[in-house]
Amino acid sequence: MRSLKKYLIPVLLILALVLSLSACQGDEPIETTPGLTLPVSSPNQTYNPGTETQRPDPTVSTIEDPLEDYPFAPELTGIYLTRDGKIQSAEVTDFDNSPYPTARYSPVELKTFVEKRVAAYNEDNGQDAVKIERLEVKDKTAELVLSYKTMDDFMNFQGAEFGVKHLNLLSREDAIRKYDVKNLVDTKGNKADLLTALSARDSKVLVIVGKTHVTVNGDIGYLSENMILTGNNSAHCDSDQGYSYIIFR
Repeated sequence: MRSLKKYLIPVLLILALVLSLSACQGDEPIETTPGLTLPVSSPNQTYNPGTETQRPDPTVSTIEDPLEDYPFAPELTGIYLTRDGKIQSAEVTDFDNSPYPTARYSPVELKTFVEKRVAAYNEDNGQDAVKIERLEVKDKTAELVLSYKTMDDFMNFQGAEFGVKHLNLLSREDAIRKYDVKNLVDTKGNKADLLTALSARDSKVLVIVGKTHVTVNGDIGYLSENMILTGNNSAHCDSDQGYSYIIFR
């Protein structure tokens, strides 16, 4: 027993010394390779887009199915974009024939006109380049929702009719490389610097030139000061002079 204690005590002393050195090394600053120029939010920080709702950990998207959380239910003419670049358009217009002695047009004629126009475009640009998602006349109002394979299809098919001259959706890194993103405000109208506006990793930046209503499938956190915020995930662009921006998650 004495022999065992004789060897055990030095071993324990050496082990204690090793653990002490390891603890000291843990306090030393660790040099890391510089990453993105954009800051990464702290995992403990919460994101507040100007509403009562807060999302935990802004570095990771917590939306499992954005399309369910942010459905496109248009009440006026405008466009809808998802985080992965899918785009739809909605036209909501008066369809009241009552003031006229004879009907100017019928729902059947409207359906025929739209189907022919879509078919003609798809014949030249590929199947399902444009699809009719919904066409209905209800309560003297006609609503037409179309989806597009690409943003180029939207622009070519009827971008001009929607007053849209330019449209692009980018990650935060691509946005600062390709555009001079500036003149941003938060959802309360307070001026915001670019690094703060793009602090969340999953930020998407919608770039638009044109006068139209925009809905996105995410919470808008920041937008150009010349835009009008109309909801948690919608805004109205009322300028076709220069780029306007919507930053959402």
